[in-house]
Amino acid sequence: MDKVSYRSNGLPRREVKRTMAPAVLGNSFVKIGFILISVFLLYNVIHSIDITIQKVNILENARKEVETLRVTNLVLATQLQNMQSPEYIEVEARDRLNFSGKKDLVFVIPESLLETAKERLDSILSEKPIEAEKSIFQQWEELVVQGV
Repeated sequence: MDKVSYRSNGLPRREVKRTMAPAVLGNSFVKIGFILISVFLLYNVIHSIDITIQKVNILENARKEVETLRVTNLVLATQLQNMQSPEYIEVEARDRLNFSGKKDLVFVIPESLLETAKERLDSILSEKPIEAEKSIFQQWEELVVQGV
């Protein structure tokens, strides 16, 4: 509110309250202080945005990992269910313990013949030139020397 006072000649004189704001804001130290505070606040805002982006990336990676783990869990649950079936147990017993079924035919093949068969198969697959066929006499000689 304006203050009214009278001069000695009787004419009113108005006095307006003056604030210190123009004087304070005009000071160069105050301006530098405001600039420093603004820079500090801007730095904190940018740093907060950076942290938020990192957390969003972490969250997205966690969601992807959870999704892959769910798929893996479903696959494992299906495998567990299959493993509990009698057919699976029977197949595993045959494979691991060398058991046979009632109608299965069992062939016993010596290791030496398996190695020979592997060599012949490799030569066929690698398309190397095939050695000249051995004569019947040489084949009988190998059979007698190496055995079955």
